Amino acid sequence: MVFFRKKRIETKIVVFSLAFLMVSQGAAVFAGSDRIYPTNKVTLYRGDNVVGVYTKEAPLPEGSVISTDGRCAVRLDDLYLVGEDRSVFSISTSGRQRNLFVREGTVYFKTSAMKRAFAFITPDGSISVQRIRLDAALGDGSIKGYVAVTENQSELGVAQGGSMDVFTDNGLMTIQSGKKIILSQADMGIGLPEDERPAAEQKPAAKQPPEPEPGMSSGKKIAYGALGVVAIAGIALGLGGGGGGDGGGGDVSPSTP
Repeated sequence: MVFFRKKRIETKIVVFSLAFLMVSQGAAVFAGSDRIYPTNKVTLYRGDNVVGVYTKEAPLPEGSVISTDGRCAVRLDDLYLVGEDRSVFSISTSGRQRNLFVREGTVYFKTSAMKRAFAFITPDGSISVQRIRLDAALGDGSIKGYVAVTENQSELGVAQGGSMDVFTDNGLMTIQSGKKIILSQADMGIGLPEDERPAAEQKPAAKQPPEPEPGMSSGKKIAYGALGVVAIAGIALGLGGGGGGDGGGGDVSPSTP
């Protein structure tokens, strides 16, 4: 009897150990569900320190700054991103808040639902997403857009799939499908040409600043205009790479001026 009792106890210990191992592995997989998919090379930074250089799929360490050489896709639990070549950005998630920091370049995004409060943060200001309104009759049930940052301005555009209610320094506004907003430190007017491309894809042209618009400070401007054909094509190309995504990065330290 004692022999069989010991056998049963040992069997229970083995079963418990195996169950614990399986749960631990499952938790580890869940914790590492954020992934990066570079097409060429991506460099990850913490401050000025390089914490990783990847040329193939890998887990995304929380809070790391991503510098791309070629395109790089990032898959999160509720968000899919594609950073264009030589873009610098990072994703930070804390509790019920997630922030996408874009320091330079263009980052395309695609999502069907925001599980947390979300904000786009650029050198020219932050844009907090209040609500996503999906157009169920179009596309694959997701909204697609981009954030582009250059030396002179930052812009957020929605290409298709619905609209976004956002909060900026000028208050609450809605970005409809096919529209964009531009954040700029310089004086600028309202109304953008239909064929204007994303800021990261065009060379800045020298021009005389127009007269400040009534009700807007001269320090920072927010312009609202139409999304050009080039911008929509860029989003389609960037987000059309499938699950693996296109990836890329550049050896540009995020702290470099």
